[in-house]
Amino acid sequence: MIPEQRRSRIIVKLREQGICSIDGLAKELEVSRITIQRDINLLVIQGLAQKVHGGVQLKEKEGDPIESRFSLRLKQNYDKKLKIAKTAAGLVKDSSIIFLDSSTTVFILAKELFNMAYLDLTMITSSPAIIFEGMKQNKVRIIATGGELRSDFNMFSGSWVLDFLEKVNINSAFISAAGISPEGHITSNNRDLANTIRAVFKRSVEVNLLADSDKFYRSGMLDAGLVKDCTRLITDKKINGGFMKESKALKDTEIIY
Repeated sequence: MIPEQRRSRIIVKLREQGICSIDGLAKELEVSRITIQRDINLLVIQGLAQKVHGGVQLKEKEGDPIESRFSLRLKQNYDKKLKIAKTAAGLVKDSSIIFLDSSTTVFILAKELFNMAYLDLTMITSSPAIIFEGMKQNKVRIIATGGELRSDFNMFSGSWVLDFLEKVNINSAFISAAGISPEGHITSNNRDLANTIRAVFKRSVEVNLLADSDKFYRSGMLDAGLVKDCTRLITDKKINGGFMKESKALKDTEIIY
């Protein structure tokens, strides 16, 4: 388990239990007490946790409308995500209808778009974080998919989202993934997100997959689509040649890095 994954597990445990002991975390994650202390020190520096006698707990943030799980994911591989977002922003055309999913990479893309000048851009999104960010500007028309709010995953979910997407036409969609398997499957660990991505594929003229290099050779629990069905794959560096050969899924997909 890499350090980022371990720290994410610590945050999940804190959300479940409230307060965790250092010894308990070390035993559960099968690492030394010193390693857990280092992880906790970093989480404290990032403002995600606070030390208590004999252990650690989540640090509550006043006025933060998005749960800490999303905030933590946003900080992971931020430089890579920003590079991808800036590249994707250059592909957005004026007078178009775009869809933005609820991933952290696409959230960074939205922030880039809000800083650009458009005459007539319509943004459809299932992300409450993007909607909240969009309230600070009036350059882009924003339409929410509606649905059940899942603030822990920063998304609107449920049948309302799918019903809405069945009725709209999308020029260009921007999506991400939990992982991309060697076989070229776009995967997710969240059923509602996987269903949303499948619906978006059906309603979009083109689909842009935003995935940093750490997502390759990783598989989530559910398949949400195929890389070969995407118009473009936007990543942060050249994809390993072995992946290209094994998946045989990218031959018709434009790759930008």
